[in-house]
Amino acid sequence: MNAARQVLVGFILAFVFAGFPFGASADGSCDRPGTPLEAKALAETAAAHLADVGMGKAFNDFMHPQGGYMPFDLYVFVIDRKGLMWVNGRFPGMISSSIGGASGGSGGQNIMQDAMKRADEDGSAWVEYNWYNPCTGEQMPKSTFMLKAGEFFIGVGAYGRLSV
Repeated sequence: MNAARQVLVGFILAFVFAGFPFGASADGSCDRPGTPLEAKALAETAAAHLADVGMGKAFNDFMHPQGGYMPFDLYVFVIDRKGLMWVNGRFPGMISSSIGGASGGSGGQNIMQDAMKRADEDGSAWVEYNWYNPCTGEQMPKSTFMLKAGEFFIGVGAYGRLSV
């Protein structure tokens, strides 16, 4: 898929999903945080769903509040090899943005490029950084499981440091 089409699809998705509510999970339950094991399982489920139904339906399901991909404070995000955001279940305004330049790891390395490289080599990777919790709106430590899914990387993170 060419870059112009990628950007167009991202803008369309961002426009369609821009009105989704934040501050609560899709099912209204922010009563407990998701765990790292739940984040890993959700990423693996999302990758299988993408393989089964294809990009259009899967991406729509990842973005839809009743699609089953936003339990608790967990949500699916999808980026391509260049770091372009295709899906972000809780922060749709980030769709079509480039997160490939996000730094924040120790020594200022690019955490997403590093995670993508490790996932590309090993199939998956864990990465830790600070990010905004969609249930609280506060910036918190986040442990994200990222895996390679064809031409994409799928990530789901749990708020808090990794302890699986």
